[in-house]
Formats: sequence, C-alpha cells, structure tokens
Amino acid sequence: MRQFSFFSDPHIPADTRRAVNAAAARGRLPQSVMLTGGAKALREACAKELCLAVLCAEATPEDPLPCGVCHCCRKVLAGAHPDVTVVSPTGSRKTVGKADVEQQVLEPLYKSPTEADNKVYIFPDADTLSPVVQNSLLKTLEEPPEDVMFLFLCEKRESLLITVISRLTEYPLGSAPSAAGQEDDAAVTAVARGLAEALAKDNEFGLMMQTAPMAKNRAMMAKTAARLTEIVRDALVSGSGAARLSGCDREAALLAMNYGAPSLLRIKEAMDRIIADAAANANENLLLTRFSSSLAVILKERR
Repeated sequence: MRQFSFFSDPHIPADTRRAVNAAAARGRLPQSVMLTGGAKALREACAKELCLAVLCAEATPEDPLPCGVCHCCRKVLAGAHPDVTVVSPTGSRKTVGKADVEQQVLEPLYKSPTEADNKVYIFPDADTLSPVVQNSLLKTLEEPPEDVMFLFLCEKRESLLITVISRLTEYPLGSAPSAAGQEDDAAVTAVARGLAEALAKDNEFGLMMQTAPMAKNRAMMAKTAARLTEIVRDALVSGSGAARLSGCDREAALLAMNYGAPSLLRIKEAMDRIIADAAANANENLLLTRFSSSLAVILKERR
C-alpha cells in the first residue's frame, strides 16, 4: 500500500490525525466533513488533502491512498481540478447566497464527474453561511449522491446550525494561534525558509547550519518539517497559477527551479518521517541528525 500521511501539521490534534488516516486507509472517508479551528490556511491545506483522497486516479479499493503525482492529484494541488467546486459568492455579494448554492451545487449535483470518479464541493468560509443557505442544503447533506463529498471549513463549529452539524463529521484542527504561537511560528518559518534555500542552492553546509536552531527542541523540528512540506507543496504547483499556502513564494520557486516532482516528493516523505518520529518522542539528538542527513542525501542525489 502507498504511504500518505494526512493532516501531518503538528498543530492538529493527534486524535484527528489518527481518525483521518484510519478512515482514508480503509477508503471510508465520510462524505460530509466539517474542518474546524486552526488557521484558515491550515483548513484549506487539509481540504486539499481530502480532495486528493477521493479524486486520485491511481487509488483502488485495495490501495485507496492517493499517489500525489497522477494528473488528478497534480490538478488538485494546483487548484485546477474540474471536479472540485469552491462555492463562492457571485456578483456584488460578499457571502454565498441561496442562488449561489443552487447554481454551483444543487443544479449540477447529479451530473457525472468530469475527470475523476467523484466530485467535491468546498465551502471555504462556512462561518458566513446564513441560516437560509444552510437550510437549503439539509436534504442534500442527509442523502448525498454516492460520488459527492462536501467540505465545510469554519473557525468555530457554533457558526453552523445544529441541524447541519448533525449531518457532518467534524475533524477539529486545533485552536487559532495565540500571540506567543505566532512568534514561535515566525521562528519555524525562518528555519524552513533557510532549509529550502540551502536545498535549492546545493549548499550542504548551509543545510547543516539551518538545523542548529532546532537543537534540543523536538517540537520545533516537527513544526519545521511541516512548514517545509508546505513549501514543497507550493513548489510542486509552481507556475500553475494556483494559490500558495506556505507564504514562502520565493523559496518555493527556487525549489521548483532546481528539483523535479520525484525529488520534491522525497523531501516531503522525509519530513513526514520526521513528524512521525517526533510524535513518537524520538531522541532529540538522533532526530536532529536524521533531519539534516535525510535532506543531505536528497541534495547529493541531485548532483
């Protein structure tokens, strides 16, 4: 079976990560999902991963995990898959109205997918949906077509009607970052930027130096690995016009210029292992060595 780690960001509660990965490994992800909490960018990144799970062209009942590299997966990562509909307001509206839901969701609901076997409808700002709009979706959420997944992204579950919540499976992504968390996040981003640039510039010494701030800090290693993964994902869709999620456009572009998709995916796999080892409380010194050596191997392979 292919290896694919869903919701690997260390800010996400372990229970949520386990639940999502277990359901995906069985090919039994729920059809109607609510992603709550965390930062907006995190919710959007997790929504993309769920899209990969149901749209991958290489997935089979025996091996349901996404490959991440087929034409469908690459279109999902680029934000350009025709079977993914991001429900958005039209005209002068600032929020999604009932007419938007009818035109973008309900009217095409029973039409066959364009390329994949399934379709996904994403409500990126579900917090702003009016009770009228939510009520218009109740019957559909109660009995959705077999080839459809709904994703509701919101900061707080309380913004949705109880009748809607009861029809959704919630995956909590954690609380919004505090001021201290934002400062910590800035330090993590700085290290991840440095690692991406060192990889792009074939600078093995720079790679080693960039890992220094993470010494004796297992949590920072996990967070940095997750942030570097976000930069790699942006590199994979570089030039496609898709929205960037990492906020590190320059570093993502440098990686895209110097690495092909297979090498970028190896970087992601290496970081997934670091995150898993950190969660298992691996020895901090060994984990730091593993962090730098795994990236150094990928850098040498490129030479």
